[in-house]
Order: sequence, then C-alpha cells, then structure tokens
Amino acid sequence: MRKILILSFLGLIFLFIISCEMFQESVVKTQESPVIKRSGEKFGVHYLAWHDGVDAMLKPEPDSPMPNVLVHTARMVNTPLGICKGGVVLINPENKETPDFFGFVSEDTTLAKYWGPNIFRGTPIENAPIYLAEFEFNLDFPNKTAVKIMAAGHTIELELTEFDEAIYYNRPPGMPFTQNVIEALAHKAVFKFDGEIIPGELPLSGMAGGLPAVFAPTGIYYIE
Repeated sequence: MRKILILSFLGLIFLFIISCEMFQESVVKTQESPVIKRSGEKFGVHYLAWHDGVDAMLKPEPDSPMPNVLVHTARMVNTPLGICKGGVVLINPENKETPDFFGFVSEDTTLAKYWGPNIFRGTPIENAPIYLAEFEFNLDFPNKTAVKIMAAGHTIELELTEFDEAIYYNRPPGMPFTQNVIEALAHKAVFKFDGEIIPGELPLSGMAGGLPAVFAPTGIYYIE
C-alpha cells in the first residue's frame, strides 16, 4: 500500500512538472504575438491601433517641422487588415539627399501596405517603401523600453529611459488622423544604426504637437 502511495505521489509530481512546462510554452507563444490577417471588410473607419509603442525622433534644427531620424514602432499594430509588429523608420542624420534608411518596417509586408495610403496619406511617408523586418522588444517600463529592428541588411536600435508618468492625450488632426493615446515622455533616447550611436539631442516637441520620445503602451489613430 505504501509503495502504491509513493508511486501515485511521484506520478502527481511528474504531471505537475509537465503542466508547468506546457504553461511556460504557452506563455512564450503568446508573447510572440503571431501575425493575424483579416479581410478588411465591414470596417467603416480607417484606423491604426497598437500596444507597446517605442517611438522617438531627432530633428536637424529645433524648430524643424519634420525629423531626420525617426523610429516609430510597436509590438502589436492593429488595422482592419490584421495585426503584426511594425512601424516606420527614417535614418538620415547627415541630411543627405538619399537617407541611410527610410520606410515602413513590418513582419508582414501585406499588412504594411495599408498604413501609408490609409493612415499617413498626404504626408511625406505616405509612399514610403516597405521592408520585411524582424523585431526584438525589451519592455521594462518605467526603467527602460527598447526595440531592435533588422531590415534590408541593417540594424536599427532605440532605447528609451528617464520616463515621466504615462498619461492620456487626445490630439485633433494635426496629422491626417485623430490621436487617442497613452504616452510616457522619455527624457533620454539612444539611437543606433548598424551598431553606431547616432548623436543628437531630443527636440522639445515631436510632429503635429506630439512628444519627441515616448513609450506608448496603447493608443489609436483614426480617420472617419
């Protein structure tokens, strides 16, 4: 009888270990945020929503309306066509005629085709090229948030620290879209392009009244 109890106890321990491994595997798969595709039908509004945005910019001059360095990414980008990691990147610190890198970056190029003409229409990035990309996010807010993007043979990195409190902003259409966002202003940003730090100081403001460097845990752009 005692032997049976011991074997039963060992069996329960074995099942517990297996269950824990299955749970951990499930969590890892959930964190991978797999691409989800939709038809786009029956949506009466153009929108782009996200979770875990890591965004910052540099400008050639403090009062310049547009940046010459921009990393604008999110761990989960949601539009009528589906969900994936993505964003837009501009690397041109020397203000050359042809930037070192410019374009939409996405783990699914089909979904990225929606962003330019439907969300950023009428802006300089409407017709930006689209690059298939891999992403690594390090989200340890309020200590640090970071993203590494690998696309077209290049590696772009952004690390944000020294955050204010995350708060809600509603911004009317200074861009083509209305913004409803949660953002935490970062006071320090480190940009790297192919392993080299891009020098520069954060501007006082971003584009269209936005902030120059933020962790944006969630938000939405929409055009009615």
